[in-house]
Amino acid sequence: MTIPAAIVAQFKRPQGLLGRVAGSIMASRPSNRQRNLWTVAQLGIDPEDRVLEIGCGPGFALAACAEHLNSGMVTGLDHSGTMLAQAEKRNREAISANRVQLWQGDLDRLATLCGEFDKVFSVNVVQFFEHRSEAFRTLSRLCAPGGLVASTYQPRHSGASRDDALRMARKIEDDMGAAGFVDMRCEKLALLPAPAVCILGKRPLE
Repeated sequence: MTIPAAIVAQFKRPQGLLGRVAGSIMASRPSNRQRNLWTVAQLGIDPEDRVLEIGCGPGFALAACAEHLNSGMVTGLDHSGTMLAQAEKRNREAISANRVQLWQGDLDRLATLCGEFDKVFSVNVVQFFEHRSEAFRTLSRLCAPGGLVASTYQPRHSGASRDDALRMARKIEDDMGAAGFVDMRCEKLALLPAPAVCILGKRPLE
């Protein structure tokens, strides 16, 4: 299915009616769902973990995280109120049970979040970071010692290829390394039109 350009443009900052349509696509498109579930699986979430998703969109991955939690909590951060409204609707029960909370804002809002996170992840958000190295330094400060950060990326532009995915993976690895992450690895998921890559790294133990 070819998605109209006006809706594609909403994927970065969804708002209004078209933003709601974009959110519905994010939550229902099979490849998007597969990519999100696969990313959550890479995290190895424990029941007591504090988890943060950057750019949580309509909250599909938040719901997947919440299924693993007991005393832990997953926080969803997104700059779009339209997306957070969908995430709230999708996770209403988990929010009531204090397993999910939602925050509106950009990376700058991260400084106001309390405490440290055991797992931090994003799915097709890393390409929108204006200053990726600095963003990863911010994420490192938010991680508990030994905490895990995972960044998943799948190129979706016209003519996207495996080389595009691997090229971006190398850039992300370089930026995470510059931010001090260790034990990095790159996982791959076969999808069309190009594979998804998930780059994982840990904040060093102190």
